[in-house]
Amino acid sequence: MSDLTPEQLDEYHCRVPADYYDRGIQNNLFQWYWHKKRFKILPEILSDVGSKVLDLGCHSGLLTAKIAGQLKGSVMGLDISELAIRYASRKYPQLDFRVADIQKGIPFSDYSFEAVTAFDVLEHISNLEYVVSEIKRVLKPQGVLLMGIPNENLLFRTIWYFWTKTRGKVWQELHVHKFSDENLKQFFNSQGFKSIFDKKIHLGMYWIIKYQKV
Repeated sequence: MSDLTPEQLDEYHCRVPADYYDRGIQNNLFQWYWHKKRFKILPEILSDVGSKVLDLGCHSGLLTAKIAGQLKGSVMGLDISELAIRYASRKYPQLDFRVADIQKGIPFSDYSFEAVTAFDVLEHISNLEYVVSEIKRVLKPQGVLLMGIPNENLLFRTIWYFWTKTRGKVWQELHVHKFSDENLKQFFNSQGFKSIFDKKIHLGMYWIIKYQKV
């Protein structure tokens, strides 16, 4: 896990190129497969989330746009990187993207959203308890948190090690949490959420969980 301070983590995240995911999918077979597999599961996990959704850590807006394509309502994206938000706003002008550091608060009033999505976000958050409390605050009663996180089994750790030494150097030291079935259940139960969907994909390396606010 990372030894970086929260301020350093924020700085490193802002260094990730705005078009990182777009270029990766276009130019790297592994990244193409990894992301296409995640996109494929969206209809299954978004079928009942409501019509007003907040996508945390949206970066270039690629996944935000895929989420919006599955819904009839509004989807808004937040990210700490100003460069990424400018890129997303140009590429997807029909969507609403804003700059925000969610570790300092989610800039919306209570009960603003029916669902919050956080793909590849929570493993990078130092103050996880505060951020999840903010997610709960902006969710409507019975709202859902839909998250995707790495499941750090042996296969993932092996691939991640070599990935961060080569094409994925930008992600070195940026994972601050290692999640397990036990610690996730205990943590989210204590925060007032219950699991209503749980699925591992990519040979068990990636974990998609849907929590409902209780």
